[in-house]
Amino acid sequence: MNSLVAQAEFSAPMDSKPNLWNTPPSTCSSYSSNSSESDASPFCSHRIPIAIVSGFFHSHRSLAVLSGHVGSVSCLALCGEFILSASQGKDIIVWQQPDLRVFAKFGQGDGSVKALASVGNKVFTAHQDSRIRVWKVSRSSENVFKLVDTLPTTKDYLGKFMKQSNYVQTRRHHKRLWIEHADSISCLTVYSGLIYSGSWDKTLKVWKLSDLKCLESIKAHDDAINGLVACKGVVYSASADGKIKAWGRKDGKGGHALKGILEGHKDVSFNAVVVSDDGKWVYGGGYVEEINVSKYH
Repeated sequence: MNSLVAQAEFSAPMDSKPNLWNTPPSTCSSYSSNSSESDASPFCSHRIPIAIVSGFFHSHRSLAVLSGHVGSVSCLALCGEFILSASQGKDIIVWQQPDLRVFAKFGQGDGSVKALASVGNKVFTAHQDSRIRVWKVSRSSENVFKLVDTLPTTKDYLGKFMKQSNYVQTRRHHKRLWIEHADSISCLTVYSGLIYSGSWDKTLKVWKLSDLKCLESIKAHDDAINGLVACKGVVYSASADGKIKAWGRKDGKGGHALKGILEGHKDVSFNAVVVSDDGKWVYGGGYVEEINVSKYH
């Protein structure tokens, strides 16, 4: 039976201030060799050891450990008053706060759950089988999450499968519709009426929240995409290719354009990315024992 630490309590001196936010970046990162991308890159970065981040808190203690998954816990999400946790065993558990009791369990599909995202009364789950599943609280029972759709939707398939120009080469002698991911979907984020999905197939796909239609597929990276986050009109994608890319909406158009690139040092592989609330600071974590910190101008 696998478990997760539900909450942690941190303490630090009242007069302590994280130096990270008060110290300006000292060196600029190296950017893509493509001059047009380099000129547009708004990043300036420096790296700090993980130990410094941990040092902001002098002590912490676990308040609870939640058990119940049949596989290792792969992702977490907040959904209103609930905590959602998913595992490599395909199951998703809904924990109710503040008593942290099990409120509901659901799950379906082939392969482990890789990512969770929620908006309103819907929950989106990304799976190893290259599908996104959409769940909604059942009207017949308030603690039952009902599967209502799978992305790409059947309607989306039917509207595109007859036209050869809608197919793209995914590997040798194999083609798929451009609306399909060709490998595990590793990350999700929902922002400004859109759903963004990142995959090990190196693409970033954009879906319309209202009708779940796939609007765009971007060849975003040279290796697997492992993390996504959106803030202040910018979507950041973190990849095993050692880059974090910033994407924004094209002026007067519906698509997205590359706004900037942050590269880590040689052989780094980014697994996660987060952004400060004001959108100025970007943090990337990878396989090396460092967190890459960048300032977005």
